[in-house]
Amino acid sequence: MTVFNVKENMFHKPPMLLVDEVLEESENKGKTSFKIKDDNIFIGDGGVFARSALIEIAAQSFAATDSLQKAKKNIEPSKGFLAAVRNFEFFADAKAGDEIICEIEKTDEMAQLHMVKAGLFSGGKKLACGEFRIFEFV
Repeated sequence: MTVFNVKENMFHKPPMLLVDEVLEESENKGKTSFKIKDDNIFIGDGGVFARSALIEIAAQSFAATDSLQKAKKNIEPSKGFLAAVRNFEFFADAKAGDEIICEIEKTDEMAQLHMVKAGLFSGGKKLACGEFRIFEFV
């Protein structure tokens, strides 16, 4: 297996890096983890993690799994940006100390635009799910 250090291989750096580890990856699917620390910049009142940051975790999860796939093929990773968010639903809040598991699946691709579905979980409960688009610079 290819050794993949998220901190070294991602465009985002702390405190904006919201992926700690790639747990699983394949051509179109991936799973990542992220532990919310007490001093995270997205922690608000009552220790609640901002829901908008869950969308960013999903986007970075796609980037991390895509970068790992490219590393395995000796392809230089590319940069991209979150181009659209669709049908995102939130079911529960995350708090400092929680570990977020994000499952992503690339459902389609058109030129440099990737269509992705995501589900985010913590402690066995679903926090959010939805779809987003990533535009990749080649």
